Amino acid sequence: MPEITLEEAHGVVAKARTAAEKAGMKAVFAVLDKGANLVTFSRMDGAWLASNELAIAKARTSVMFQAPTVALSAPLKIGEPLLHFDHIHHGGLLLVGGGEPLFDVEGALIGGLGVSGGSPEQDAAIARSAIEQQS
Repeated sequence: MPEITLEEAHGVVAKARTAAEKAGMKAVFAVLDKGANLVTFSRMDGAWLASNELAIAKARTSVMFQAPTVALSAPLKIGEPLLHFDHIHHGGLLLVGGGEPLFDVEGALIGGLGVSGGSPEQDAAIARSAIEQQS
């Protein structure tokens, strides 16, 4: 069963921090494993304190649904099928941008990244940047 290593989690956070710095943002980053357990957490100086919980919630949601949180909040369109959610879990969901699932090279879920500190669009862009750079 694939697991995210601490080294991999730190690498994802480092990429996300670099993207946030380039965007002039102060953000919080959380990486959870595939069981939604916190692996690593990083907060930039000056980041909004409430972002701590939001980053964890975004990572949790991305792990539970194996999808970016921004995709889960997409508006429904007439004539298209209703999205179907299979998971119900304690802790609630956060269906705004900034959560990205993490997969290994074979496509198996290994965890999730949560980014919080800016708008949902900014957070999503930073999270996507860190995931796209994942090797």
